[in-house]
Amino acid sequence: MNKALLLIVLCFSTASFAQNRKLKKALDTIATVEQAEAYIETKKSKKNNKLIVFNEAKHKTKLSKAILALPIGATKTVDVEFGKVHYKVIERTNEPHYRMSYVFLDGNTVKLKKIHEITKDIIKQHKDGIKFEDLAKKYSMDKNAYAGGDSGWFKDGDMPIEVEEQVSSLNNNLGDIYTVRTPKDNGYYVILKTHRIKTIKEVKVLKVTDKA
Repeated sequence: MNKALLLIVLCFSTASFAQNRKLKKALDTIATVEQAEAYIETKKSKKNNKLIVFNEAKHKTKLSKAILALPIGATKTVDVEFGKVHYKVIERTNEPHYRMSYVFLDGNTVKLKKIHEITKDIIKQHKDGIKFEDLAKKYSMDKNAYAGGDSGWFKDGDMPIEVEEQVSSLNNNLGDIYTVRTPKDNGYYVILKTHRIKTIKEVKVLKVTDKA
């Protein structure tokens, strides 16, 4: 290696080390969601610097499992083609989650009489042996129709309160089918209870991309 090239390599290495040290120092000062959000606002690229959530029921990769095992305040650094990605754990939760299948009918676009007819027909067809998945694909006016009515795992605050109260009720058994109205959005739900309540671990992480 000639002297000019060696000098360039040394300068690059020194600059890279200084940049990494500066970033580490910045990450060390971030301990809350508010601080993480403030840090993101100082960056030009929100795509490369953002808060993300890892959920043990949804994310099964080797990376997500490693991050889910980290304590609050810990950082995992991953080498990628264009530099390094740093994941700092800001929050950890272990909360009850719910899961169901449902058909959503929009009272703002369908008359009440028609909604009652559809609701009764769905319940009757399901009792006659038609799969709820097929009924959801046919009738649901929500995007969950593509998933055969499956809601996926959700926690308190993700669905209308009337739905959450019913899906979490111990009075409803697996396989029960029932209806719920949500006055706020004039929605009507036909719900099939498919899962019991499950406690699921989540971590909120500040993701920072350090480009080489």
